[in-house]
Amino acid sequence: MKIKSSKVLIIISAIMVLLLGIIVSNIVLNKTYKTKYEEFNSIDKEMFEQLSSIYQQFNENGDELWTDNYKFNEKPLILIRTNKDKGIMRKYAYAINVKEIEKSIFSKKIVMPKYLNLPEVYRISKFDTSMISTWMPSNFGTVTIDGQNIFYFKYNPKMIENPDLYFDFSSFLLHESFHTYNQKDWTYDKNDGEYIENYPVNKENYALMGLEFKLLDKCMEANNKEEVKKYLKQWTIIRAYRYEKWPQLEAETNTEAIEGTARYIEYKYSNLIGGKLRVLANKEKPYYVTFSHAFNCIADGIAESPSYLERPMKYETGSALGLIMDKININWKKDIEDNKDKNGETQYEILKKYFSILDKEITEDKINQIKEENDYNKLLKQGQKLVDLANNNN
Repeated sequence: MKIKSSKVLIIISAIMVLLLGIIVSNIVLNKTYKTKYEEFNSIDKEMFEQLSSIYQQFNENGDELWTDNYKFNEKPLILIRTNKDKGIMRKYAYAINVKEIEKSIFSKKIVMPKYLNLPEVYRISKFDTSMISTWMPSNFGTVTIDGQNIFYFKYNPKMIENPDLYFDFSSFLLHESFHTYNQKDWTYDKNDGEYIENYPVNKENYALMGLEFKLLDKCMEANNKEEVKKYLKQWTIIRAYRYEKWPQLEAETNTEAIEGTARYIEYKYSNLIGGKLRVLANKEKPYYVTFSHAFNCIADGIAESPSYLERPMKYETGSALGLIMDKININWKKDIEDNKDKNGETQYEILKKYFSILDKEITEDKINQIKEENDYNKLLKQGQKLVDLANNNN
């Protein structure tokens, strides 16, 4: 028995020594191996180039991306290099604006080029115990370091070299960090705020949605501010009319507020750097489709299912409304900001107030005029197709 116990003790001791050796060697390697930007591979170099561009835009055009109160370039950030989407095994982790980690034995300051104009960057050893939760199979989240919740984001080669739409490094990072930092106190999505009970699967609801899409397209295409205002007011009237018929649909405005603003940041950034990403993006020229085209493709069964119109499309309508309001100089961003002490207003609520639209003024005559101007009968036919597709999918 004593011999067996001794063997077990020797094995355990050997494992402990091996683990300690791996940890120590990793700490030493982290502090000595490739500690200069010039020594990084192309993936990590490009990642830092893109991060530098993001920080530059927030520094120079922060009020265009959002308000001056949201300075993403000053927020703590941990970037983790993995080999694939939602990767568990990581290659490197970098901390930016994380003061709590600078003196840690597990961190090493990286020498970065001055032209990137980045805050100090620290690489973190794989065995930093404060980072254990980041090994979960996810692309982003928060990690608590010295009592501070810090956003972490994983990037991989595909995200840099051949990304899917909206999942390139910059767009994905901007979107999710906006949720984490700027929207952390927003209440639109609390208590099932985005949930729509008894969604009205009928041709009139779909046709009215198609009418909204036509009006959004006109707003996006028009350059004359008075034209934009005309179509945007008509959009608001039709939206209010649709909510009179199905009040439960107003929950979709919460998705427009939460997800639409995060998507808005993506589009604003892309525009600032001369990128191609815009509302309803497409990989081929003209690099986007119109709302009406998307609506018809779904109705004709050659695109997404009708359920796409219920929530995912609100990312696009919400962001489009923000961009359209920018065109006519509506100061909407402070109004939409939301927390437990200040009820924010959704894009729809802001517009309804801006145009002073009262429910009693939404008459059938006004609605019929807008319908006639936009070939509503054809939209009804498309609406019936959507009903048939939805029923077949159930």
